[in-house]
Amino acid sequence: MRKHAIFLSGPIGVGKTTIGRALAARLGGAFVDGDDHAEPGRPWYSSILRTSASIVATGLQLLETRTFLVVAYPLGCTTWIYHRRKFSDAGVSPIFVTIRASYESIIAPARGREFSAAERERIKVMLSEGYADRAFSDLTIDTDQVPVATIAAKLVDAIRPLIASSPGLTLG
Repeated sequence: MRKHAIFLSGPIGVGKTTIGRALAARLGGAFVDGDDHAEPGRPWYSSILRTSASIVATGLQLLETRTFLVVAYPLGCTTWIYHRRKFSDAGVSPIFVTIRASYESIIAPARGREFSAAERERIKVMLSEGYADRAFSDLTIDTDQVPVATIAAKLVDAIRPLIASSPGLTLG
């Protein structure tokens, strides 16, 4: 049976972790929060290779007993290439999903998360850098119009055609 690593990418606060946990639960898969693999006290740009290597190592270990892995981690082009190559070389089919929302939607009090001034600035920068519109994504989900809590169910339906091409694998 083919194994799959589903990456949820997007700017800070868009719902990657919330959606990722719910999606992993729906699929009976494992979940990895990329933030848990970052080096404390170091900016992301100085530790991105170690973080990515840690995500791959943990992900492949979890896939020894699971068919699906869901990873919540904002990807740039270089990290997309890295993860695509590492998982593909291990016989795992990677699927890349961009989760996007407007700045106003991300910081809205109804989302239930408060952001520091630095986080708000980083969200703006990530949006301007295209983290909400990645050309390399297999699928893009907009959380402006749909509550984050209901996205996982819609995402299962949306990735079904991407998974259907894998022999011997079906989604319930």
